[in-house]
Amino acid sequence: MSGRRLAAALAMTSMAAGATVSFPTNASAAPWQIERSDVLTLRSADGHDYRVMVAWPEGPPPPQGWPVLWLLDGEDNFAIATMTARRLAGARARSGVEESVIVAIESGSLPRRILDYTPSVPGYAIPAGSPASGRPLGGGDAFLTFLRDEVRPQVTRRWKIDTGRETLMGHSFGGLLALHALAGGGFWSRYVAVSPSLWYGNGLVAREAAAMSATSGKRVLMAGGDREGAPAGGSGSLGHVAATLSTHGIDAHAVVLAGQTHGSTMMAAMADGIALAFGQPERKDAK
Repeated sequence: MSGRRLAAALAMTSMAAGATVSFPTNASAAPWQIERSDVLTLRSADGHDYRVMVAWPEGPPPPQGWPVLWLLDGEDNFAIATMTARRLAGARARSGVEESVIVAIESGSLPRRILDYTPSVPGYAIPAGSPASGRPLGGGDAFLTFLRDEVRPQVTRRWKIDTGRETLMGHSFGGLLALHALAGGGFWSRYVAVSPSLWYGNGLVAREAAAMSATSGKRVLMAGGDREGAPAGGSGSLGHVAATLSTHGIDAHAVVLAGQTHGSTMMAAMADGIALAFGQPERKDAK
């Protein structure tokens, strides 16, 4: 019997015999932490404090600096993105993924997330029945300005960054904001929009994509689950937006995540998002 199985058997025997089993208290428990990581607290123009989680590789940066993945909903995605990126970079010969920096911005409360991740659409209100209905909207551009003017300078001061390889990745409203940033000429060169809220603003993203000018050097990955249902947008809508972006010279692709619901797509798309940010993967267009 292995040591692990033996320990489990002894624990069960003790419990069955009525022995007292002690568990770590909050005071004695040692939380797991990510090596080479830090948390910055930065204040926006309206006085809101954001936690910004940053992870970086071991050793000196390459001459051009490290590529960066900017993650929305940072408190949910920082750990899985960091460990996935490091694992793939450790197998670079097979994965093609390079060492990188992860910058994850905390979204905070639901009302704040909705405000920050939604673009302004005059006269628009989210339909009744949606979890976001009745909440303040339209702070997306102010939040993107905060990332550009406040967060990015702090990151570039502390870490050597390849400013030609920065990726913005978000889910749901975060995916909506990523595509809005692309249309608005954001500083990122690559964008990953997972289950973006294409319904928002009565099709705002599709209108913005159609109105874009020709551009080059931009890459976009959109992903959606085949079990999302309304109002997430649907994989067919993603393919339409990708095709529209492609007409403007953008390397845009959409993929369908088999068996995934709206709540599971971000994790399912994480490795592909990291590959787009830090490698040169081949992709297949969604049908």
